[in-house]
Amino acid sequence: MDVRFSEVTDYLDSRQQPYRVLGEPSPELTVASLFAPVPNGLYFFVGRRLPHTLSRSVALVGPDYETDGAGDNCLIVLDGDPQLTFYRLLDALFGRRSTGVIAATAVIHPEAELGRNVQVDDFCVIGRCVIGDDVVIGSHCRVHDGVTVRARSVVDSHSVLGACGVAWIWDEDQTTRVVQPQLGGVTVGEGCFIGAQTVLVRGSLNEATTIGDRTMMAPGCRIGHGTRIGASAHLANNIVTGGNSVIGDFSFVGSAAVLRPKVKLHDHTIVGAGAVIVKDTSGPGLTLTGVPAIERPTKEAPSGMPRPPHSRNNQ
Repeated sequence: MDVRFSEVTDYLDSRQQPYRVLGEPSPELTVASLFAPVPNGLYFFVGRRLPHTLSRSVALVGPDYETDGAGDNCLIVLDGDPQLTFYRLLDALFGRRSTGVIAATAVIHPEAELGRNVQVDDFCVIGRCVIGDDVVIGSHCRVHDGVTVRARSVVDSHSVLGACGVAWIWDEDQTTRVVQPQLGGVTVGEGCFIGAQTVLVRGSLNEATTIGDRTMMAPGCRIGHGTRIGASAHLANNIVTGGNSVIGDFSFVGSAAVLRPKVKLHDHTIVGAGAVIVKDTSGPGLTLTGVPAIERPTKEAPSGMPRPPHSRNNQ
């Protein structure tokens, strides 16, 4: 993505954020990562010396940066956190927000309740559900009957909300399965992100599978019937939960972790990548790793760990 240098300074000015510019910036910049540097890039940098791979670029840096080590790059020296400012800048310029457009190829049930400014992309099928204001439903999604998606949430492409799970027992002769229909619903809270190709299974009977406000789920998650995920949690790629499991508020679950049915994770739990959770945690604020997972105290929360409401970083 390209951005003009003037857009960057206009954004900082609009937030009344103190800064100073050192060096001569290029008027046109490319938003870039330090892992894939390009000339005339726009970056944030936390540290004292820019990597030598940067050239003719602009970097947002903090107050501790050694300003004599910039080379031919331009610095925007901030009083605050350059990464936080960078993320907010990109969200202001490129963040995903509803267009309010409903694609002609979308199929929407006549009894569906859609709020204001809802975006539904191509080839979606929307059942008898409730969708709140400013929600985005990406292409090829299926939202079944009995689903509620609250305001400002994003459901990315190819996701299924309210899929039918499987519950059965053998008959008297132990030869034929007797299947219990899945009758519950799904509730997605406000300001959530449901990553591409995620499946949220509906509650089994009268319960709802529930995703708390501001929770983020990376692509490929599989959430079992009646699971309850708290507020401001983060689930990385390809998490699988069994039915009626619980993940507490402000928890972080690493990629490809698996929770057996009915397991409870307390608030502020950290789960390592690939862990298999077979029993409840004994309390909040623990870290789980291994197969089967073993709990230990969390010594220091990673920078990506969800934070409680008094921190402004998760708003």
